[in-house]
Amino acid sequence: MTGTDLSRLDGGPAAEPDVRDLGEALVRAATAPGPDGGLLLIGPDGSERALTYRQLLDEASRLLRGIRAAGVAPGETVILQTADDRELLAAFWGCVLGGFVPMPVSAGATADQRAAAPELLRRVWNGHGKPKVITGTGQRIVPEVTADPLWASAWLGDVGGLLSHPPDTARHRASPDDTAVLLLTSGSTGVPKAVVLSHRNVLSRTAATVRSNRLDGTTRSFNWMPLDHVGGLVMFHARDVYLGCHQVHARLEWVLQDPLRWLDAMDRHRVDTTWAPNFAFGLINDQAGRLHGRSFDLGRLRYIMNGGEAVRSGVVRRFLELLSPFGLPRDAMHPGWGMSETSSGVADCEFWSVGAKDDRHVPVGRPQPGTSVRVVDERDTPVPVGVTGHLQVTGACVTAGYYRNSEQNRRSFTADGWFRTGDLAYVENGVLTVTGRADDAIRLGEVTYHGHEIEARVEELDFVTPSYTVASLVTGADGRGEELAVFFHPRGGTEVSEACRRVRDRVAETLGIAVGHVVPVPKEDIPKTGIGKLRRAQLRERFEASRTAA
Repeated sequence: MTGTDLSRLDGGPAAEPDVRDLGEALVRAATAPGPDGGLLLIGPDGSERALTYRQLLDEASRLLRGIRAAGVAPGETVILQTADDRELLAAFWGCVLGGFVPMPVSAGATADQRAAAPELLRRVWNGHGKPKVITGTGQRIVPEVTADPLWASAWLGDVGGLLSHPPDTARHRASPDDTAVLLLTSGSTGVPKAVVLSHRNVLSRTAATVRSNRLDGTTRSFNWMPLDHVGGLVMFHARDVYLGCHQVHARLEWVLQDPLRWLDAMDRHRVDTTWAPNFAFGLINDQAGRLHGRSFDLGRLRYIMNGGEAVRSGVVRRFLELLSPFGLPRDAMHPGWGMSETSSGVADCEFWSVGAKDDRHVPVGRPQPGTSVRVVDERDTPVPVGVTGHLQVTGACVTAGYYRNSEQNRRSFTADGWFRTGDLAYVENGVLTVTGRADDAIRLGEVTYHGHEIEARVEELDFVTPSYTVASLVTGADGRGEELAVFFHPRGGTEVSEACRRVRDRVAETLGIAVGHVVPVPKEDIPKTGIGKLRRAQLRERFEASRTAA
């Protein structure tokens, strides 16, 4: 078998960034001649605050002075937790300018997440060695943390207090392989793992997407995912600072309250670039009845990155069809793949440009410059093209590992240095198709499905609320074997027993599989990550625990 018959794709040489470190990118954006691109921050109440790059640099320099005054040395980790986006960005860049390593911790994008944020801070602080901490102005901190003897020396103060310092213009000159940021993973309910990303990782990925997707200083972007997440912070914000372009960031809860605000804001701010996980496009589709009489102008949009979770072909097609009358270009949608460990998205392609092997999965294209992917078997041997296996990645954008976690690092990398992503995928016709997470695979008889495939069929029913459906295997009632369970949230006014029957019938008719349990649940019982991705394993654990307790 020749190399061309094996499942490996090479993006070619890495794109060379034209700055040495992230701090240099901010200084360049702030001091560039001509109009300042800057930021617009839309709060949870819809209020808008403009922030030029010069102002961002000034606020970051004030934080830098305050952090240095506390005796923090370059290379030390600093946890950042604040619900205010402007404060978070000032603290993040203050750390970058001083060579300190920011570790953003979610302050919560929804009411439930905000309530859990103090406990999350406690877990992260204790679990990652009790490093220095900066919190939001007036933020509550749980007594279990403040009573710790080490807290007084760890807490550097809140952002409001640190902003009272005069600016410090002497920035630290980082080396490309110095750690730029530690990003927490969202897959654990214990102590989240922290992904180590260097300046080289972030800037190589940034330069690659700038080249591949033809982005420049005239780009106008819109992001509504949290800025403590790799998509909001690295894929969009840091990239746009590098470009010096105009960037708009909205709070996730503001868009979720009315998804059409996303379209309205992109129209008003003349946006050409945006992104979201697939569920978000389903939310727009669900508002089809409210589009009549609207006058959105979406003709400027040319790059919509659909990533962060499995892409559903039917959702994409419906989204493009619905918004075509508002000028949305047919070629604007780009399904993609990436993760925190790859510094965000490293592969994408125009939706219509590549053909799918089947209707179940959507291709995500070829890797960007500097990144290579391969699909392997259980022995880390590349499989033939067209065969599904385990996706691995290597390249300039890929993390060197997890912070203070040697055991996880040992498991995450192969003997020849490739990172094990945990995804299943195949290569065909020179493009990559990611089928889903390996731990979300549902094997029934001789066929393997992924939860998102079953969920997509269920959400085709008009009484099912989109983005609140979970399909998972659960332990059988007799404690032996496994059965398929489908959890869903019915719309108001739905007759529940009839809805459960139709869900069961829908899965049987479209996929030919039997559902052991159909469980209607309220929205708040569907656990999600900070960007709205489903936590299937957590729901399975809750369900099995409830049956045991009963």
